[in-house]
Amino acid sequence: MDKSLLKKAAIQSLALMIAVITFSYAMKQYQIVTVEAINQSGEEVSGSNMIFSEEDFLTSLTINKTDASEGHLTKVQKLIKGADKNILQKLGDNYLVIKKPQGNDLKLQLEDLYINKSIQLTIAGISEDKLTSDMVSRVRGEDLYTGEPNFTETTSTEVDEDGNSEEVVIKDYGNDISHGITITASQDFTTKLYTDKVLIELDTIYAYIIYEDADYYYIDLKKPSEVYDKILVIDAGHGGKDAGALSKNDTYYEKNINLSILLDLKKLLDKENIKVYYTRTQDDTVYLRPRVELADAVDCDYFISIHCNANVVSYPNGTEILYYDNNFKGVKTQDLAKLFSEEIGKTVALKKRGIIKKNQKDIFIMDKATVPMILIEVGYLTNNNDMNYLNKYENRKNVAQGIYNGIMRAYQELPVKDGQ
Repeated sequence: MDKSLLKKAAIQSLALMIAVITFSYAMKQYQIVTVEAINQSGEEVSGSNMIFSEEDFLTSLTINKTDASEGHLTKVQKLIKGADKNILQKLGDNYLVIKKPQGNDLKLQLEDLYINKSIQLTIAGISEDKLTSDMVSRVRGEDLYTGEPNFTETTSTEVDEDGNSEEVVIKDYGNDISHGITITASQDFTTKLYTDKVLIELDTIYAYIIYEDADYYYIDLKKPSEVYDKILVIDAGHGGKDAGALSKNDTYYEKNINLSILLDLKKLLDKENIKVYYTRTQDDTVYLRPRVELADAVDCDYFISIHCNANVVSYPNGTEILYYDNNFKGVKTQDLAKLFSEEIGKTVALKKRGIIKKNQKDIFIMDKATVPMILIEVGYLTNNNDMNYLNKYENRKNVAQGIYNGIMRAYQELPVKDGQ
């Protein structure tokens, strides 16, 4: 054979061998880099199952290096300088980003003031009192807001359960999540450290997931239904300056009896895996609109309102359940009312008046509710027998037990359906 041909073949073989070794090494290195990059963003892959051409390898390596450093961030997220990219990628469409004030051992607490659509953040351990509204950023989709929220004003009339009206100012904040930011500070004169309370009014009611890094607190704002499997709203009728029904001698107020029953019901529900929102847990004035807005905003499974009755004459007596002839989330409110009437009748030694269908527009919160709702009239304060019964704490506990039994049975027999 021609020696020149042998030499050429040997050179080609050597070149091919080097190419194979180089490509194999590159593929091995690519698998390592890719797995590390994806793992940093929280995803799991198996490098041994990857098959790429050399062109695929070079293109994918560049993309994965970019993903590892930049992440899939939105334009808004890239404006938040120094933010943890891994945390940003976990956040939904609506969230708060709060720049941390100076302090070596900051502590954050969040209080959910849902009836006012607000949260209060308490940040302790601040070395200098420098927290301002400019440090509270709000993100909704591709919109970023900082500083004090802007608004336009209109007026509206709010009506309580006795028909009393009051003019209130309605503010329109556009697409901003926040409807107000109030910051107050106090200083511990021993440690010289500050504690700042940040009251943030929001556009609606959320469930909250908190993250933090060295520079920021991140508060992810979720729909309650995205976080909780079971959601209730319990309403103690009246409250504050709205006393509700009165006993014959004007000694006992309905608002206090309603609240007492609710607080005992709360003790029972606290033991269950149910997220419960209460319209009030003390003697507060709460208008009708915020009560029903709470129920609708959290898209609760059942909305239960606790009341006592009254009449101009003293002989009407007993317990009755009011309902509208509605069907929300696959639950007929008539069936819900019947179930509660049966369960309360087992624990409450008052006349069983059954269920009563109300007409549209009769009761504001029932008319505006878009969730399964009933209103429980426990007894008549204008009837001596009913009033004497409800005046005893043990009997009010029995009412709470009956309502609790109704709730648990409703979850078993009348489960709500998503999307209805």
